[in-house]
Amino acid sequence: MKIKRVKKSITEKEYKKLMAYTRGDEEIKEFNLKRFLKIFSLLFYSGLRINEITQIKYTHIEEIVKTGETVIISHKTKRERVLYFSETAIKELIKYFTYEDSTLNDYCITSWGNPKKTFHEISLIQLVNKYMKQILGPGYTSHSFRQGLITEMGSKSINPKIIQSFIGHKNINTTLGYIKPTEEDIKRSLVR
Repeated sequence: MKIKRVKKSITEKEYKKLMAYTRGDEEIKEFNLKRFLKIFSLLFYSGLRINEITQIKYTHIEEIVKTGETVIISHKTKRERVLYFSETAIKELIKYFTYEDSTLNDYCITSWGNPKKTFHEISLIQLVNKYMKQILGPGYTSHSFRQGLITEMGSKSINPKIIQSFIGHKNINTTLGYIKPTEEDIKRSLVR
C-alpha cells in the first residue's frame, strides 16, 4: 500500500530559505543559479504552473515591469490568462530578469543557453523538484508555490471567485481543493 504524502505549501519563509540557499550554493553552476532564482521568483509571485513558466519571454517581463500585468495562454486550459503582479513582485522580478544579453522575444527559462528554445517541461519539473527537496525536504514540489499562494489568499478571506480568476482555474471546486488551512488558521478558529 502506497502512503499518500502531505503536500506542503511554500510560504514566504520557505521562499526566503530557498532563495538564500540558492544564492549561497557554491556547487551550483552560474547558469543554473540564475535559472533557479528566476523560476522560484516567478512561481512564488504568480501562481503559475511550471509548464506555464516555460513560455515566459522577456517581452512578458517588460510588460509586467511597465504595467503590472501580462497575458499568457495556459497550456492546461488553452485559454488566455491575465497575470497580475504587485509592486513588491515587480521589484523582485527586476532583480533576476535582466535582458541585456537577450532580445525581448527570447525565452527567460531556456535549455542550456539557447534563448530561442524553451526548456522541456517534464525535465524542468524534475530538475526543480529535486533541487527543492534537497533544500526544503520531502513534501515540496514546484506545485507547492501554487498551493501556497492559493492557501495564503484563502486565509486572508479573499473571495474564492477572485482566487479562481487570479489562478486560472475553470472550476471553483478546483480552487477550493487547494485551500489548505494552516495550523495557525485552525488554532485561531477554536471557539472553546
